Amino acid sequence: MGAPTASNSGKYYAVSVKQAAFYFYGPQQANGPDQKLPQDTLVMLIRPSFGYSKVKLMNGQQGYVATQDIRAAPPELVSAATAPTIPSSSNEASRTRKFHFDPRLLPPEPLPNDAPEPTPIPGAEPSP
Repeated sequence: MGAPTASNSGKYYAVSVKQAAFYFYGPQQANGPDQKLPQDTLVMLIRPSFGYSKVKLMNGQQGYVATQDIRAAPPELVSAATAPTIPSSSNEASRTRKFHFDPRLLPPEPLPNDAPEPTPIPGAEPSP
């Protein structure tokens, strides 16, 4: 079921083996895989190929995984991974508590542009 083909690029696939080798720049590297993807890791197929397919992880990282190690992702896995998280009211309350407002960090209010009239001295004659 669901071998990667050119018409399926841009669709979600899941790792079908216990651990799949993930290479950032292709499998022809001198050292081993850059990362191991656990089973049911969701990837988006960018370019299918016979040996290794180019994929994009959910965090945006692109790389290569063996074509035989991925299969079309079941709908429940895709919906669980791509559903937007709706913050609960308790989560939102804790988020607002984390921000500490410090009034000392605000800039001071600007001074008035015009100077007030001086107060006259009692008993002095007004100057012309």
